[in-house]
Amino acid sequence: MNPLNTIQTLNRIIVNSLVVRAGLWLYQLVLRLEPLWLYSRFYEVMDRGITLAGKSAFGQFFGADPLVRHERQLRSSWMIGLWRKVTGPVQSLRLTLIDRLHRIAKGSFIGDILAHMAVPEGWQLGGLAKAGLAFLPGFILSYSLFKGTNQIVALSLLVLSALFNWRRSETTVTEIWYDSWLGKAVTSLIPEDIAPRNRENIIAPALTGGSAIGMYTALFGFGVLLPFLWTKTGNPLVLALPVALFGLQLILLRPSSALWIVTAYTAVDWLLRLKTASLANWWDEMLFALMVAAIAAHWLTRRDFRWRLHPSCFTVTTFISVMLFLFLIDHSYPNISIPIDGLRVVIQHILWFYVAAQLVRSPKQASLLLIFFTLIGTAIAAYGVYQYVTGAPMPAGWVDQAEDIKTRAFSIVGSPNILGSFLVLTTPIALSLAYRGTAWQRLFYLACAGIMGLGMIFSFSRGAWLGLAIAIILFSLLQDRRLIALMIIGGILLPIASPSVSDRISYLLSPEYFKKSATDGRLERWDLALDQWKAHPVTGAGFGRFGGAAAERHKDELPHRTLYTDNYYMKTAAETGTVGLIAFITLMIAAIRTAIGSALHTPRNYRALATGVACGLVGVALHNAVENVFEVPLMVVSFWICVALVWALRRQQPIS
Repeated sequence: MNPLNTIQTLNRIIVNSLVVRAGLWLYQLVLRLEPLWLYSRFYEVMDRGITLAGKSAFGQFFGADPLVRHERQLRSSWMIGLWRKVTGPVQSLRLTLIDRLHRIAKGSFIGDILAHMAVPEGWQLGGLAKAGLAFLPGFILSYSLFKGTNQIVALSLLVLSALFNWRRSETTVTEIWYDSWLGKAVTSLIPEDIAPRNRENIIAPALTGGSAIGMYTALFGFGVLLPFLWTKTGNPLVLALPVALFGLQLILLRPSSALWIVTAYTAVDWLLRLKTASLANWWDEMLFALMVAAIAAHWLTRRDFRWRLHPSCFTVTTFISVMLFLFLIDHSYPNISIPIDGLRVVIQHILWFYVAAQLVRSPKQASLLLIFFTLIGTAIAAYGVYQYVTGAPMPAGWVDQAEDIKTRAFSIVGSPNILGSFLVLTTPIALSLAYRGTAWQRLFYLACAGIMGLGMIFSFSRGAWLGLAIAIILFSLLQDRRLIALMIIGGILLPIASPSVSDRISYLLSPEYFKKSATDGRLERWDLALDQWKAHPVTGAGFGRFGGAAAERHKDELPHRTLYTDNYYMKTAAETGTVGLIAFITLMIAAIRTAIGSALHTPRNYRALATGVACGLVGVALHNAVENVFEVPLMVVSFWICVALVWALRRQQPIS
């Protein structure tokens, strides 16, 4: 044995034991100090203040139960009543059409195939093996004809022999998932009281007779077609066509499954931009159109289909209507593509809210999506920490020359400020998950929150720091007031542990910063936005004609300088005037009111999670005051998906 390796091993053991002992000592210290905190004068005053705030008009406004308010609005709304009267004949016609379609589809081989394909979790291994036995012979035959025999043919023959042995297996996809190491690892992260495990063994309707013959014939023909397409196009990515078609049929038959892709919007968009830049520019529009088409198809084919309304639906629709009105009355643009692009940036990604509100059906589904969102956020934050540790290069403009910061974490997002805003949204959710489940699950999500906290620190985004601090303070007041004491201790120790943090904050308060910011920085941009607002106080300068992504893309067509305002509210006021600013502020208040009210009235097992989501939304809305957060699609999509999910945690039964 190498003596050096032995010494290094012993050193690791000693260090790890010291770290563990230090952690245990700190934990015991916190437990001992907890009674002092709970019986302190500060805690008593804070508790009394929170009680009074809850009874105030402000507290009653934001703390009211959105479910009660929503049901009252539905009963008393003349618009809903008028809509029901107008659409009554359409509803009757729809039900008649559905009955006819069901009679036609019943017993037909197409109907049997669709019924089978709609339950992928109930597919049996034997059925999948038979499908492979139909597909692979066609593939091998065609490949040998067009490409000749090689390793791919040999591998296909091996797979064919394995499938032959599995052709009689009755094990379902669900059973395979739960018994696999990956399935066990994933389910170990899901608290039982948040998302109860459902191991009900669902079996898809079997394919027999003509439906089986039709399916296997189609698979054989598809196997023949793939090598032919590969030969014609010369692109081996054609072999991924089966996966794409499976995803397509899954989205059409089960549109809620696409919410997993939307929840991972940040990662999916990054991967596509990394590999296929052309697809990255329109993949989300294509997915959105596909999901809307799937929802429409379900409306036309399912008797039990119900439209689900969200308390913020009216406000979101009103906001979009106001934006469309401002667009239509504007005739001063040099090129119509400018206001169209500007309007698209404002409203396009908000439309995901309607899709999510319709497809999220239960608190369990919302919880699983939020857990997945947390894991995505943890991975993004961990990569940001890695960038900081390894000293990833960054543009010189990201820090002032007077600051001694070598690098800032930006992860796959591409901007440290947007990374910070993304973590403002995800960190309270990770922290909330640490309040439920087993000890292992709590420690895991606490570690996730810690990784996100490190990513936030290393982003050196002061606006995001402020947004997260307010979000955690609000979470402490609503969920666990002991966190206030920990935040005070952390606020004292953090500048000591990381001098760069204190330097970054102290520079913000220095005269030098204000001087530079007033000449070529955030303060100057705010002044320019105010000037635009004063020049066009009612309806603004017009979409895409002041700042942000749309103006930057059309800067050569505009007679003035374009810029990023670093304040989305100011940018909204400059481009849409007082009318647009009031509409946007009303939109933010409505979303936050629904989120906080949902958190306060959600059942106990989901309350901490709903509180975490609500606090993250508040933090992002505040960060928007010092950054163009909603100029970035991933933030708009993530924000509005979370608005839909927090309501689903409160809503126990579907509301039509």
